[in-house]
Amino acid sequence: MTAQLAYPGTDKYSMAEFMAILLARQAGGDGETTGGGGANQVVSLGGNRLAQITVAPDLWLFTGGAGVYNGKFDTLPLGTWDPRLNHGAECKIFIADVVDGGTRGHDAGGSGRLRRAGSGGFGGIQVDKFGNVNMIGIGPHPKLKVRGPGTVGTIWMGSGSANVFVEHHNKRIFVEKCDYVSGAGWLEGGDSRHKTLNGRDGPEYVWSPICVLDFTEVEHRARIASVHPGYTAADVVANTGFELVVPDHVPTTTPPSDFELHTLRTQVDRAGVLRKRRVTVGF
Repeated sequence: MTAQLAYPGTDKYSMAEFMAILLARQAGGDGETTGGGGANQVVSLGGNRLAQITVAPDLWLFTGGAGVYNGKFDTLPLGTWDPRLNHGAECKIFIADVVDGGTRGHDAGGSGRLRRAGSGGFGGIQVDKFGNVNMIGIGPHPKLKVRGPGTVGTIWMGSGSANVFVEHHNKRIFVEKCDYVSGAGWLEGGDSRHKTLNGRDGPEYVWSPICVLDFTEVEHRARIASVHPGYTAADVVANTGFELVVPDHVPTTTPPSDFELHTLRTQVDRAGVLRKRRVTVGF
């Protein structure tokens, strides 16, 4: 079996565009600070910029690689390091301050107040049933079968209830237990995270090319919240390497509106990066 391009059942928009719109809808507000994902996560970067323009104008968009807050780009940068993020930015900080900020949560105002990293979309080469993320590698140390990009960024998941975002949905990514944990989800489930991290909540959502997962209220196990157009709950189960909680009724994720799609293409991604983005399902 080979990986297939995730297809939303229409040629009107790509699945990557749909995912960016979905992230924008579920972005936080009230002065929350969010990120653009990792070095190559243009979907979450585009989604959070779209949120600022539409549903969350007071959202703080932080891009750590560039050290920039609230860049006003309308052509989607290729990652959080892209110098185009400097355009129209409200401020820029040193990389040492970027790293230090991860230990206390992002706080552009300098008050030290922990802010929820709402829809930042931390990714992973492995994600387990409690939303823990592995970006270190696969296989026994020191002879890893696959070496990941490392822990920078994902370690901040311990500072607040940052969500998880992946561009591919298959059993190699969604595993029963991560080989290593570089980003803390709900740890071992139950109240383990609250006990370990001073009561701080874990992720609320996991976004993938075929579904949205949330977490059960007590065990904090991954549960199907909705499936994207073109897919079913059975498709999600078949491509996930751990047992999901499946409600009796699983809704279909609401497709993009004409307004959302027009705004994304004209004010965030004029070059059409997301229209060509490859997101997949299966091996």
